[in-house]
Amino acid sequence: MTGQESVPPVKERRRSKKRVAMGATAACALVAIGGTGLWQWQQVDRTPFTGILVGLQDGKYAVPGSTPGSCVRTAASEEETVVFDDEGKKLAAGRAEREGALLGREFGDCAGHCLIVTRIDHVPGGHGTYVTRWGGGTQRTVEERDLRRSAEAQREDLKTAKNPTD
Repeated sequence: MTGQESVPPVKERRRSKKRVAMGATAACALVAIGGTGLWQWQQVDRTPFTGILVGLQDGKYAVPGSTPGSCVRTAASEEETVVFDDEGKKLAAGRAEREGALLGREFGDCAGHCLIVTRIDHVPGGHGTYVTRWGGGTQRTVEERDLRRSAEAQREDLKTAKNPTD
C-alpha cells in the first residue's frame, strides 16, 4: 500500500468541506425555522375561556326588569347561542341572561334598547376565528379576541354604534 492511496485527492476534500458547510447552514436554518414556529405556537392561548357576547333587543320588545334601569326581553329570550369552529364542529354553547340593562341617552343610537349579555363557558382557545349562531338562525363570524373582551368593554363600544338593530 502506498501513502497516496490512503489520502483522498484534494478535489474531493474540498467538495466534502463544501457539503459539510452547506449541511451545517441547512441545519441552522431548520433549527431557526422550527424555533420560530414553536415560539409562535406557544404564543397562542389555548386554554378554555368564557366567551362573552353582548346583544341588543329593541326597547319595544322588552319590559321593565326587577330593578330600575333593567329590562327583560319579550322575544325569543330562551334561545341558545352556539359556538362552532371554522369547520362547523360545535365547540360550546350558552344562553343569554334573562334580564338585561336598559341603555340610556349616552348610548346614542342604542338608547332605549335592552342590552343582553350571553356568557358561553368552556370555549376552547386557540382557534382565532369562531362562528356563532343564535337560536338556529343567522351565523356570524367572531374573532377570539372579541369573544374574550369583557361585557363592559363591548358595552362601551355601543356608545358610538350606528343603526344598532340592523
